[in-house]
Amino acid sequence: MGIWEILGIEQTDNPAQIKKAYAKKLKVHNPEVDPEGFQRLREAYDLALKFTRNNKRDPETQEETIHLQPPRRLYEQWHSEPAEEEQPSYDPPQRLTLFDRFLEEPTQEVVPQEEIPIPKRYDFTENVDHSERSMNPDDMVERFFRRTQELYDNYHERIQLENWRELLNDEAMWNVGCHQLIDTQFLHFLEEHYHLPYEVWMLLDSHFQWREKSEKLASQLSGRFVAYLNGQLNQIFTLRYHSFENRDDLDIEAFLEWRSDALFALMENDWETAQSYLAKAHALYALDPDLIRLQGEYFLRTGNKNRAFHTFDQLIRLDPDNIDAYLYRARLFLEKGDATDAIKDCEEILTRMPELWDARSLLGKGYLQLGEWEKAQEVFQEILSHNPSDIDAKICLTQIHSPFNRMTEPPASKQAKAVRRKNLQTLGLPGRLARFKQFFALYTRRNIWTIIFLLLLHYAMFAVVSMKLDMTSEQMFDSLVNNYKPVQIKTVEEMKQTPLGYQVEFTLTKASYINMLRVYDKEKYPEPKAEFIPAAKAKERDLLNSDTGYVNVGYLGQQVIILITDYDHAKEIHDKQSITMRGTLKAVPDGEMLPAIVNALEKRKHPYQSILVTDTYINAKPDLEEKGWTGSWLLGILAMIAMLYYIRIIREFPKTRKALSFH
Repeated sequence: MGIWEILGIEQTDNPAQIKKAYAKKLKVHNPEVDPEGFQRLREAYDLALKFTRNNKRDPETQEETIHLQPPRRLYEQWHSEPAEEEQPSYDPPQRLTLFDRFLEEPTQEVVPQEEIPIPKRYDFTENVDHSERSMNPDDMVERFFRRTQELYDNYHERIQLENWRELLNDEAMWNVGCHQLIDTQFLHFLEEHYHLPYEVWMLLDSHFQWREKSEKLASQLSGRFVAYLNGQLNQIFTLRYHSFENRDDLDIEAFLEWRSDALFALMENDWETAQSYLAKAHALYALDPDLIRLQGEYFLRTGNKNRAFHTFDQLIRLDPDNIDAYLYRARLFLEKGDATDAIKDCEEILTRMPELWDARSLLGKGYLQLGEWEKAQEVFQEILSHNPSDIDAKICLTQIHSPFNRMTEPPASKQAKAVRRKNLQTLGLPGRLARFKQFFALYTRRNIWTIIFLLLLHYAMFAVVSMKLDMTSEQMFDSLVNNYKPVQIKTVEEMKQTPLGYQVEFTLTKASYINMLRVYDKEKYPEPKAEFIPAAKAKERDLLNSDTGYVNVGYLGQQVIILITDYDHAKEIHDKQSITMRGTLKAVPDGEMLPAIVNALEKRKHPYQSILVTDTYINAKPDLEEKGWTGSWLLGILAMIAMLYYIRIIREFPKTRKALSFH
């Protein structure tokens, strides 16, 4: 089969067309699923590019068909070894850790690849620039990011979608190794160079699938940039970049930086910083619609609704197609009681975006404010048909039904309620809701300082616990739940996905106690320090006590893990060679623990040592370091003080009720 048939195109000397064909076929011949097809495709791609370069030097020569050897035959040629040579045998010396053994294992020499036969009339060996072919992945990635930086530095080129599409067609993007490196580094580049149009973000996401990896990215990038990235990809907020293409007198980079800083500050509710950056950006260029929108949001969120209304009104005059401006102004019209103008804005929005349900909800509220119950009911029922769980629509429907219910209420019932209400007013007795409000106001006024002090006590108790455990509030809650419901693990992969410090429940098979102990020499070390020594030495030094941990190994799935238990569980492991129990997942500490255990396994010629998990272990016998807690006494004192204040505020309930009866 010829190279052009493999690529699925007619013979051409256009490298761009060859690359596009290669990219299209690469989706069919995935290297992980179809390695032979991928090898055949890659050979055809390389030969086609060589043909185009040779054809440019000698346009009179034309290639008819270049046949490729079957991939299986090439594979056998590459990996076959000479019959006469014998592989040398290596006897590595004894080592302390498994990692050293791995590093010292001999590597097998790879036989160089044979040349693919090419018709003699094409001489690809003379005057050919092999720099691109000889570039290693690191060099190709460096060249790719150099092109990226050059594109970003030119503002007018940066905002053109086609330029980014051309960049993503770079050869480095079709190299598997390079693509992985670029995928890792690209977001870190964009973390500092993020002034890009929404269309560019969507194009990049279509190549790198960032939305599908949002949880992983959250741990690698700053929280501010992750929020900005999610806002761009999900179109929560987008900033435009084409409104100052012809403004050569404008310092665009400074304006964009201040505008985005204002956006970040608004996201973080930092009003003072937002005001500063909005003012700086406004001084450079006051007619940017997105900047005006941010100014309107700033005024709205800081309570200056009058300024917000005028800002969105100005934005509509400047940008009549700005849907957000109409939506904001309609809300402000409703708050001012101008339901008619709010309805006009909502109708303007719905003529352009009929499926914008926020605008439809505002339209219904406008009808509700005007008392047009039937129109309002029709709007909210339409919203509920689209989203049956819309709480706002349900609440508005209850307000609509309330007047109907009052109109259809029996006259006798209405008269009875009116008489009862008049009698209560005559006696000067408030209703239930009014009485509750009075009680709450009086109770709060009488106990305000007690409540404040209790809140401060709880904050101090939380700070003590979080400092000791080095956890956030979410982590503390998860840990509390985990103590009652440990994570079930059956394989090492599940164990690695479980956070360190979590309780796990597991079953070990083919387990064994390896005659190694974790002991504490309190005379030698005033502060608790774990030592891992053979049982005979521990007995000789008289270190066996209730704090001693017994070291065991056993299979969890297909790999071996380390487990530290008390004496009873170690004896059960010794007798039954298996055990089901709970323990705490911990990281193997730096120091003598791992070398001592590996050394013990090597001396006993234990079969587990080659598949031993060496980065984590399970501790079912609490460390001596974990038993003492210097902050526990402080926490106890704070808890006692809090209890006294709780007793005090509980006693205030009957006193407040009694005081309320005299008002």
